Amino acid sequence: MAHCSADTALQAFFDLAVDLMVVRHADGYWCDCNGLWVQSLGWTVEELRSRPWLDFIHPDDLEATTLAEQRCHHPDRQTAVEYKCRFRHKNGSYRWLSWRAMPYQEGSSVAIAQDVTETQWYGHGAYRSGVQAAVHLRDQAIAASRLGIVIADARLPDMPLIYVNPAFEQMTGYSATDVLGLNCRFLQGPQGDQAPRQELRAAIREQRHCTVTLLNFRKDGTPFWNELTISPVFDDGGNLTHFVGIQGDVTARIRSEKALLVEKNKSERLLLNILPRPIAEQLKTFQGTLAQQFENVTILFADLVEFSPRAPQFKPLELISTLNQIFSEFDRLAEVHQIEKIKTIGDAYMAAAGLPLVSEDHGEAIAAMALDMQTVIEHFHWPDGSPIQLRIGIHTGSVVAGVIGIKKFSYDLWGDTVNVAARMESHGEAGKIQITATTAAVLCDRFHCERRGLQKIKGKGMMETYWLLGEKRGSSKIRR
Repeated sequence: MAHCSADTALQAFFDLAVDLMVVRHADGYWCDCNGLWVQSLGWTVEELRSRPWLDFIHPDDLEATTLAEQRCHHPDRQTAVEYKCRFRHKNGSYRWLSWRAMPYQEGSSVAIAQDVTETQWYGHGAYRSGVQAAVHLRDQAIAASRLGIVIADARLPDMPLIYVNPAFEQMTGYSATDVLGLNCRFLQGPQGDQAPRQELRAAIREQRHCTVTLLNFRKDGTPFWNELTISPVFDDGGNLTHFVGIQGDVTARIRSEKALLVEKNKSERLLLNILPRPIAEQLKTFQGTLAQQFENVTILFADLVEFSPRAPQFKPLELISTLNQIFSEFDRLAEVHQIEKIKTIGDAYMAAAGLPLVSEDHGEAIAAMALDMQTVIEHFHWPDGSPIQLRIGIHTGSVVAGVIGIKKFSYDLWGDTVNVAARMESHGEAGKIQITATTAAVLCDRFHCERRGLQKIKGKGMMETYWLLGEKRGSSKIRR
């Protein structure tokens, strides 16, 4: 079996990547091109990619170029299409380019262009000397590249490496003597990301271009992330001869991306501890005030009875610790009953059901939570041993809810329903849950509601109120 020398493979690589290299998309735009376009024709890569590439062709050459492109699109075409045309320089002049374009496969085509202006205008001698100089410069550029470049012989079993450049040796710690004749999989080690490996193998089988990021290992065993791009090389008969691989150490980038993801997740969790998830998602894309009207919600206020006069019994840190334990238990109950905690105000706790996601059983959910709060508070005592008691108030009605301001976001509620719920708590009694007649009407089928009677409520006058005593026997459990 004949073996191809490294020089021959390099020449194949140079034939593919002559002066100007470009990947064209079937929609008429360029996917990518090398930096030599900027040096030769003045356009930036972004400018070349921003408009149909045929816009740069001399009007007199447009018909012939279009016909050549049609040959590239022919489904049975296997070999490269060769033609010449004039390409506009950014300064307004035109340069003659000799093209060698591969047929479109999977919507893209690789094309190589040489500047042959000297051949067209000044004669072959100048052109040949220019090509020789260009080949020499390319040879130096490949050797000096900061990216690892390897060439594998696709005609031999296991596709052995026949060329590696100095950058590859420096990146991996392997010398050319170590690796020539081996398949490049020695970099992968015993483990690694399987999905990129499978994608790479599929691209080799299908003889197509591919870019993957693999966890590789240097000669000394240290890991690094390798961004590998492989490109097939075909002879004039359309037969695969080699694969060229471009490799870059992207370990720093991957680490930065992972660190950024960790911080993003932390920020996400912190945001969701401050705002309801639907509101947090809206705020990511919304600027300004975010508010919404809710017609039927139920609001709960709970307050620690005699907290202010008894607080001096605690040492400062003990006081905060006790409040934290109590409110943490209430937070867990809010999760169990799918209720939205609104805020704490000193020793008071505010929660609501029926927002920001509308629900039909908002009153039942709040009632069940209030009863559970009474059970939880039985486990807490003042330093003198006396029990800590709650005073709870509940009301049902409409509110406006949302986030205002530009700093220290908080989800809050406004409206008379909020005021009435607060009054139900402040005008209630220790160890009891006072509710309005509106809430009692919502709960009476499943909960025992005892009429307290008319009460004078600050700012509201006389109001009919009830005590919430518990769930009726035989009623279905509410969000337990």
